[in-house]
Amino acid sequence: MWKPLVLILLVILIGTIGFHVIENWPFLDCLYMTIITIFTVGFREVKELSPQGQVFTIFVILGGVGTAIFAFTKITEIVFEGGINKFFRRKKMEKKLENLKDHYIICGLGRMGNVVKDRLEEEKLPFVIIDNNEEKLEELKQSNRCLYIKGDATQEEILIKAGIKKAKGLAALLPTDANNLYLVLTAKLINPSVFILSKALDEEAEKKILQIGANRVVSPFKLSGLKIAQALIRPTVVDFIDLIIRRKELLLYMEEFVVKKSSQIVNRNLRECDIRKTANVIVVAVKKPGEDIVFNPSPDIKIEKGDILLVLGDKKTINQFNNFYLGA
Repeated sequence: MWKPLVLILLVILIGTIGFHVIENWPFLDCLYMTIITIFTVGFREVKELSPQGQVFTIFVILGGVGTAIFAFTKITEIVFEGGINKFFRRKKMEKKLENLKDHYIICGLGRMGNVVKDRLEEEKLPFVIIDNNEEKLEELKQSNRCLYIKGDATQEEILIKAGIKKAKGLAALLPTDANNLYLVLTAKLINPSVFILSKALDEEAEKKILQIGANRVVSPFKLSGLKIAQALIRPTVVDFIDLIIRRKELLLYMEEFVVKKSSQIVNRNLRECDIRKTANVIVVAVKKPGEDIVFNPSPDIKIEKGDILLVLGDKKTINQFNNFYLGA
């Protein structure tokens, strides 16, 4: 914004000095003459111009008018883009944030945060990102695809602005364990029912974060190490898991469903439901409230309200199962 202003001030300065040297007028008259010439207001000259002054005035008009138009055009663009346009973008984003419900909050746009963001985008799930690094948010600002908030995710007002009270889940992926611990504590105080997954670099921090209310804690180094070990020992198993996790290949699809009171599957065992024949999916595991996950459940296991089913199949059969047995 400063360059156009400096340019037009330079033209005014040259015009004022030029009229003073050529016509020997007082500086105020020279400044006035320069201004009315550049901005073409149509006023008469301050005094009669000499032939040299008339020639100089022609050059002031040719150079000054063009410069003034260019400068004000640039200033208007800058004001509109940086002020008015920014204002409307902010208002539009605030409106979207207010309407968010059952969404996810990603706190920290590091390497893990970007992976989570990409997956939620693939799943077409609503989410908002919180980060205080302007450079990391710049790409989001340019793409205009994601909702984001610049600020400290550990602060209560920032979490409330991100819709923590109506959120379905929160990923605490800040750089340090101390920040993640404080974030989990703050989030749980605002919304005790929100599902929180936190990153932990230290084993001791992992225990503390779980104690203060996180539902899951992930240790990136531990997970990476375990995956490397499994890939060495059982590479085909790792390929199978990757096939499920990386849904770009989408040959297999795994989903979890909470059994509701109205579901057709309630109070029946898996044998009676005959899920494999009807929906062509596999119930990989069943988790009952307060109990451990049961993998490869027995056909005689009774499905009850509140149970969580892990179902494996392709996208079409998963949807068939959801519609037929759960009444989605």
